[in-house]
Amino acid sequence: MPNYKNFEESDRPRRDAPRKPSLLHEIRDLDERLISMISRRNFLMGKAASKRKEKGLPLADPDQERRIFEIWTTKSADEKFNLKAARRVFEQLNTLAYTCVSHPENRNLPSYSLSPARRPVKVTIDGPCSLFQSQLWMALAAMCSADAKMSPLSVNDQLTSLAKAFNQAGAHLSWEGDTIESRAGEGVSFEDKLVFAGDDPMTMYLVLAFGLKDPGKFKIAGGPILKQYDSRVLTPILDPLGARLNTLDLQSHGLPARLECGGNLATSVTMFEDSPSKFAAALTLAGWTYPKGLTIKFEKDWAGISDIKDAVEVLSACGIEANLSETECVIPATETFSFPEEPKIALDPELSAAILSLPAFAGGNVTIKGTWPTNSPKAIDALKMLDLGGVDVKVTGTEISSTKGAQPKSVTFDLDQAADLFPIGMALAINSDTECSLNNIKNVALFEQGVELLERLGLEYTRTDDGIKIAPGKIQWEEAWNAPTPYFGIALGLMAYIRPGLSIQNPGDLTDLWPRYWTLYNSLPEIDGLKDPQVKDVEDDAKSKRRRIKID
Repeated sequence: MPNYKNFEESDRPRRDAPRKPSLLHEIRDLDERLISMISRRNFLMGKAASKRKEKGLPLADPDQERRIFEIWTTKSADEKFNLKAARRVFEQLNTLAYTCVSHPENRNLPSYSLSPARRPVKVTIDGPCSLFQSQLWMALAAMCSADAKMSPLSVNDQLTSLAKAFNQAGAHLSWEGDTIESRAGEGVSFEDKLVFAGDDPMTMYLVLAFGLKDPGKFKIAGGPILKQYDSRVLTPILDPLGARLNTLDLQSHGLPARLECGGNLATSVTMFEDSPSKFAAALTLAGWTYPKGLTIKFEKDWAGISDIKDAVEVLSACGIEANLSETECVIPATETFSFPEEPKIALDPELSAAILSLPAFAGGNVTIKGTWPTNSPKAIDALKMLDLGGVDVKVTGTEISSTKGAQPKSVTFDLDQAADLFPIGMALAINSDTECSLNNIKNVALFEQGVELLERLGLEYTRTDDGIKIAPGKIQWEEAWNAPTPYFGIALGLMAYIRPGLSIQNPGDLTDLWPRYWTLYNSLPEIDGLKDPQVKDVEDDAKSKRRRIKID
């Protein structure tokens, strides 16, 4: 830990000092104190960021930054600072902290310049499969103790952490390349176990949902992100199910925690506006294992219906009945299922849409082989975004392809269920070179991150009641940016076709989402089948450098 200077009263000019300090001396004294405090701030934020990075997560935690910036908003008004200028200072302080984190990527590659070949693209690739559906299939395979092979998947840290968590409870999941396998065993039991969920809330949700089926208790731990998780949103859902999640750290509402199950499960639970939609999906996936099944109720047009629908489709493919309506999902108890040997996992609608938007910027065409989830609300909203953004899309039973369409004129994007695509919608709006609006942006943190990017790009914008209006203009750029989500990084890569030289400080975050992303981007403009880059054998390289030395 750095040695921070303590500023005692003796450090300050005494009242009986013979001379008043000069203006320069006072400023230097203030700056010395300021540098010490910034160093302390760097240490604290860098400590949290390095732990997140160890778990394969982005350096920045958007929720943490949003909560910290609340004090900046308040104090900026009190001290009559310009809020826009204060935001830039806040952003630079965060960047300074993140660049201090000891990581090979930061030491060897301070920034990654994005300058793609500005020629029409011609791309044909497999995947990427839905990360969310992959998680559902893996958890269900573990609970069914099934012999199955799931491929091709975008195997990243989220999937491997999920596999490890269920293996700690008796599952037999393994992975190699883009394949995850499940082997039959004695079954999964969480009672009296300690399960490490990593840093992905979905892994925690799945462990909790399947852990509810049996009376007893078990502990669940997690990384830095889940340690900061506010589990109070789960209490109104767990209470009717006769369960309590007791946090073991009295100063925190996150992990580690102990789940205590009484075995007296209610037959129905109600989702509220702030209920995590992915926890609802996890309960849907696990409901058939409960003694009396489960009915999940929610308001019409609730934002989480899309995630529940994904879980229902996975159950249906295994012969497990689940009925979804506009206001509830009914999952009867059953002991009968038929898990397929090679489950068919649909394309990821949001990540695929981000790739399909390439022709709007570069021209040419993109073809992604796989099954497009036609009925998914996220997929429907993603196709609307592409159409409005000037991309023509064609869907068949085995692939989806895109080409450049007509130049859009003053369009309005409403991403709704496909919220992660907000940065891609911004890029398409900027590319249209006309006034565009993005509405129905419910994620406040995501919205503020979009505003930050627009200010960095030097573009004019206007806040609206539920979104933002972007005016056409010329992109400006000064220095590398720490993209707060992988989709912001993808958006930068797309806008580099408009203004080459945009740079990103955390390219590894995109690899965490999809390990093959940079292989794709760096192979443009022509790709026929995406192959991973060849990894040189370090051992063979070392052998080749050995020399025989003669000693007299």
